[in-house]
Amino acid sequence: MKRLKVTVGILAHNEETNINQALASVVKAKLVEIEVEKIVIVSSGSFDATNKLVRRWGRRDKRIKLLMQSRREGKAAAINFFIRQARSPILVTMSADIKLAPMALEELCLPFWDIGVGMVGAHPVPVDRPGGQLNREIALLWQLHHEISLIKPKCGEMVAFRNIIRNMPEDSAVDEATLEVLLTLLGYNVVYAPRAIVYNRGVKTYWEFMKQRRRVQTGHEWVRDRYHYRVATVMPGLLLKVVLNHLGHRPQDTLVMVKLLSWELVARALGFIDYYVWQKNPYTWPMVAR
Repeated sequence: MKRLKVTVGILAHNEETNINQALASVVKAKLVEIEVEKIVIVSSGSFDATNKLVRRWGRRDKRIKLLMQSRREGKAAAINFFIRQARSPILVTMSADIKLAPMALEELCLPFWDIGVGMVGAHPVPVDRPGGQLNREIALLWQLHHEISLIKPKCGEMVAFRNIIRNMPEDSAVDEATLEVLLTLLGYNVVYAPRAIVYNRGVKTYWEFMKQRRRVQTGHEWVRDRYHYRVATVMPGLLLKVVLNHLGHRPQDTLVMVKLLSWELVARALGFIDYYVWQKNPYTWPMVAR
């Protein structure tokens, strides 16, 4: 049987506590129509045990390759480094702090049998963290992402794309959104794979949430300014439709929704000011505790 050949890129910076889990979930993925040719870890300026752990994995599985950057240059630069090394027709990028469900890779890549598909987004599902102040808000945020993506795909956390992008702008703070617009401009469709479930952990505190959402909004303003393109989650009409539909089915989420949307509104306003007033574009950023 013909199989789609894929190379997986895992992007890491000081991920000694997470890299084993991420690699194990890729290596143990259940695959039928997909073949993982290489698993490439791009370690950007890591000074903990990340590189040592990856080398240990590489001795057990010859598909695993470590690429090192001497310093962090941003996620887009790490993706470009990965793209230059990859030869498979389909590429997958993921952060080192997520875990894949057993069928996630298969579900993520199956849409590429359609030659019109250029990019596919996974379905992130947050895992509650002990002592997390924002577990309910983070869960609702990603549920809204899911509901929006069912209407208009919004890619995040793990994506797959055709190996036709030679270089992406390295001053992008939102790599998935940038890949989305580049592939759309080339005439390809972007689709959502709701059964390609990946598990992530949200930030721990309100201030970390605000910093993260503010940075993301600044990145989305950069995409809109540079490409005149808006990702699904910044379309007010679509967001309002999804919020009202969600509350119609789950009115018990109203209080959490009000809190989440209030915070998001503030973060978006600050991100807008950061980009257009202060000329900020944080394509490298301090890591948050997860």
